[in-house]
Amino acid sequence: MPTEGKAEAIEELKQLMEDCSIAISTDYSGLNVSEISAFRTVLRENGVKFKVVKNTLLKIAADEKEWPEINELIDGPTGIAFGYGEEQVLAKVISDFIRDSGIDIELKAALIGNQSLDTSQIKQLASLPGKDELVSKLVGQLYGQLAGLVYTLNSPLVGTARVLNGPITGLVTVLNGRIQQG
Repeated sequence: MPTEGKAEAIEELKQLMEDCSIAISTDYSGLNVSEISAFRTVLRENGVKFKVVKNTLLKIAADEKEWPEINELIDGPTGIAFGYGEEQVLAKVISDFIRDSGIDIELKAALIGNQSLDTSQIKQLASLPGKDELVSKLVGQLYGQLAGLVYTLNSPLVGTARVLNGPITGLVTVLNGRIQQG
């Protein structure tokens, strides 16, 4: 039976797992307090929760939450970032932080639902464009296709108008010539 403090930690972990869309495990060993604080601040500003976990407590919470796949994230000293919403955002935030700060936080693994990702897959996820960018590209593609359709549908009407315009212009010219002569 876990102590009261451990039971509270397990409940907190279960709460963090609730509605979590992505969890990324990191190895924080070798980082000093200010580096971890900077990392936590950036994550917090982006709606991400970061927790340094005791592996045994996380295993208990995962079993109680019926999410055994999260145990794949545990290996040695582990800090887990829990993301809510777009999965790509958390991967991008962590990758950008590592690149911009020069702090060497090791990405270990990630979990999206029941699917595990390794370090290279996390980096690929981080390099994908965001939802807004993808939507704008789709709208641009659709606009181009619709503009082509409108041009194609208008072509027969424009052609017919040009065909009819030729004889009418000729007739007007002839009539103007006769009017000026007469």
